Amino acid sequence: MTTRLFSSTSVETTLASGINGNATSMTVATGEGVPLLGGVTVTAGTQFTVALDPDTNLEEIVFITASATDTFTISRGEAGTSNVAHSTGASVKHVLTSDDLNAFEAGLTNEQEPIPTSFLYMGA
Repeated sequence: MTTRLFSSTSVETTLASGINGNATSMTVATGEGVPLLGGVTVTAGTQFTVALDPDTNLEEIVFITASATDTFTISRGEAGTSNVAHSTGASVKHVLTSDDLNAFEAGLTNEQEPIPTSFLYMGA
């Protein structure tokens, strides 16, 4: 099972060079790989979700599955998006998708028992 990684301190960046619809790696602006990951370390069996060209008609969700400084191995066309070409300078931004939330919900449903009512705070 793949572990999804998230960061609240991820910094948006740009592609250092364009990629076609078949590319399986991408390089971001020099020195921006670590800030993009926001302190997260991508290792085997993990993924970090980013959007390329977010909030445009070219938006594509990709999973970063490995990293080496500013270059990332990516899984393309995730969360219902399609592989498309992205130009040099395209925005790269960490995002939370419905796929992430569905995985979270499935994990709660399949792996945890309900919280006992004695632990629920009912408030006064």
